[in-house]
Amino acid sequence: MRVDEIMSTQLETCQAEDSLDAAGQSMWEHDIGLLPVVSADGRLMSVITDRDIAMAACIRGKPLREIKVSETMSKRLVTVLPSDGLQRIEERMQTEQIHRIPVVDGEGFLRGIVTINDLARHLRSRKLAGGVPPEEVAGTVAAIGSPRALTSNEEIQP
Repeated sequence: MRVDEIMSTQLETCQAEDSLDAAGQSMWEHDIGLLPVVSADGRLMSVITDRDIAMAACIRGKPLREIKVSETMSKRLVTVLPSDGLQRIEERMQTEQIHRIPVVDGEGFLRGIVTINDLARHLRSRKLAGGVPPEEVAGTVAAIGSPRALTSNEEIQP
């Protein structure tokens, strides 16, 4: 089974110059925990999560309307292609310890998102027959939830 068969294509996005207040409001209104950050032409630049916003609120000591998405968005971007197999998503989620992965085309344009919940829902509905076994999804959830040690060149950035 391929990524484009399970990815969500109804996407909310934000731009780097948006405020964290606006990004957080969009997440609240759409009941989501991640917004892809796109350029004016629709290419994926980064992502920002609800946790990124919460940590910025805690550490920065400024109102969210005064902090730009660009100051807090992820420095590391993990993506997959629509044609990738579901095993690729599982590997990326486990290795990078992330719950959600943007799907981009060969030119970097955002095409969708796949979440660990998408994998679980499709497994439950039996659409993954011949795809990712339940043990793999359980392994991915366990890997994502494991404590992650910071590398020497990585710093905590809200």
